[in-house]
Parts: sequence; C-alpha cells; structure tokens
Amino acid sequence: MKQNEQKIYEKLISDQRFVAWASGTNEADDSYWEQWRSRHPEYLPVFEEACETVRMFRFSEVDPSPDEINRQWEQAEQRMRTQTKKLILPSILDWYKRVAAILILPLTIAALWFFYSQFQLKTEFERVANYHQEHQVQVEAPLGGQLVAELPDGSKAWLNSGSTLNYPAVFSREKREVEMSGEIYFQVAKGNEPFFVKNLGPTIQVHGTEFNVHAYENEELVTVALAEGKISLNGNGQQLEVIPGEVVTFNRRSEQLDKQKDDIYPYTCWREGRYIFRNASMGSVLRTLERRYNVSIELRGGEELSQTKYNATISGEPLEQILELLTFTAPLSYEYRKAKVLDDGSFSKAEVVLWKNNNKMVSPKK
Repeated sequence: MKQNEQKIYEKLISDQRFVAWASGTNEADDSYWEQWRSRHPEYLPVFEEACETVRMFRFSEVDPSPDEINRQWEQAEQRMRTQTKKLILPSILDWYKRVAAILILPLTIAALWFFYSQFQLKTEFERVANYHQEHQVQVEAPLGGQLVAELPDGSKAWLNSGSTLNYPAVFSREKREVEMSGEIYFQVAKGNEPFFVKNLGPTIQVHGTEFNVHAYENEELVTVALAEGKISLNGNGQQLEVIPGEVVTFNRRSEQLDKQKDDIYPYTCWREGRYIFRNASMGSVLRTLERRYNVSIELRGGEELSQTKYNATISGEPLEQILELLTFTAPLSYEYRKAKVLDDGSFSKAEVVLWKNNNKMVSPKK
C-alpha cells in the first residue's frame, strides 16, 4: 500500500462516522459515503478494504473477550494476505501493528459504547413502558356534563355524566384493558392486541367495534348495546357472543345474563343530549335526571312509586319543565329548591322532593 493510501485507510478506520456506517448502525449516512466513493474512485480498493476490516470487528450483542479479538484479527490478517488485490507496505508487520493500535481502540470504544447505549436505551424504554403500563390515567365526566377521551391506541370513549374510565398511559403488548363505571360509548380501534372492558358486570372482550355500556354503581342492571362489530361477554361462568343490534343485560343481584334484539338508538342517543325512556321505572328516570342536571332528587312514596313505569323523551329541556311533565302524567307533586351559595363560595346542589298526591288529577294516557 502506498503511503497516501495508508493514510486514507487509517483515516477511515479511525473515523467514528465511517465505523458506525460500515458496521451497519448508521444507514442514514449512505448518501454521504456514496458521494465519497464517487469523488475518490482511485481509493475504492482502500475504501472496500476498510469496510471489510470494520465489518470483521463488528461486535455481537455479547462483548468479545480479548482472545476473541485476537482471533478475529488473525482471520483479518490472513484474509488480507490472500486477497488478489493486496495492498503491500515496505514493512507489513510493523504496519499491521500500527493498524491494530489504531483500529482496535476506536472500534472497541465505538462498539462498547454502541451496545452499551443500545442496552441503556432498551432498559430505559422497558422502564418507561412498564412505568406507563403501571401508571393509570383516570378520566371522569362531571355530573351535568359529558366528555370524550382518546385512548393510547387511538380508541375513543364518550363518557356520560358521572362516569369514570381508568386505563394505562401505555397499553401492554399482550392486551388493551380499561376499567369503567357509569355509562360510556366506546369506539375501539382495530389492533392485534385484544381489548377488554372491565365493569360492574361481565368483562367485555372487543374485536374492533362500537358499543355502549351502562353500568352505574347505584343501579342493579348493567346494559351493553352493540352498534357495530362484534363483542363477547364473560361473567358468572357464562360466555355470550353479541352481534350488532343486540342488547345484553346483566342483573348484578341474580347474576343473570340475557340477550335480545332491540333498537340501539335509545341506548346511544344520550351523546346527542337526548334520553329516551321506554317502560322505564320512575326510580331509573329520576337517577338519570340527577346525573343529567346535577341535582339531588328524593322520591317519597316507597318502592311501589319507584317502580312505576314511565315513557318519555328528554331533549335538553329545563329541569322544572320536566318535573311539570312528570306531575302532569302521574299523581305527583314536587318541591324544587334552587342551589345556594355556601360560606366558602361554592354552590350546594339543587334539591327536588317528589311525593305521591292521590288527590291530584292527572292527564289520561293516550
């Protein structure tokens, strides 16, 4: 090898940018080194020799021992001696020693640093991922309001008044799992990992779909209505496959699981600010009004009055107008107490008291 070629060779193998590129750890520099080759066609053999030498010293994920370094160097030395296009120096042995001194140190440092950095990055990534998987995010819709949450996988959840949703900041690689209470409409993004919804009733396994879950803590029934896709429910030793247009109810007291065909719209129209009650108990209607208008409602009249069936559609009317409608269609009277300003500047809840009034005339049902 001529003296100038020797300098080029030594410069290349001591260049950390070249070492990273030749060892395959920095492909972003492909264009840079292609331009170098185009500008210096006379040094192509030297360039290829330097590349081959670097590749021979590219370390595996396990750091090599000194014996392994010596063995690789002997193989490199033998290969370079037997190449057809050899680059010869006046004193090849002395030159190899110089190359070894130049090459081994930067390559060792570069390789050790690279794999140490990769190990550190992997460890840090796993630590952060584990932290985020363990770190739960809680979203809560205030009484009287609604909100929309976007989950880490791109899924969306619409939370009705007084609902909560818990999920990890980052889903694991094995599954996507959330926990809820209240009423939530889910729009689940498709993914390889199964999606599970834990609630007060049976666990729901989702297969890329849209569905509504009604599961408030103060209500006996859990209702799941499927709009699109496919879900399966697992609870109390039962597994139920659900298709669009089907509604599943779970009785928390009897642990009975039932499925039927039904119109989905009344179960999902709350997102539009509408509530459709069909043969609903008075108690269920009043609980919905409590959450929707953030008021406290007391019904005096016992269980019989609470179980009175009621049909109505609410579309954002003022609460007092709805109360008038209730007393117009049932023998009820009410007292409405507006919210008050407390000593600390906050507001108390408005209060409503309803009671049965047998002397009151009601509008006949049509």
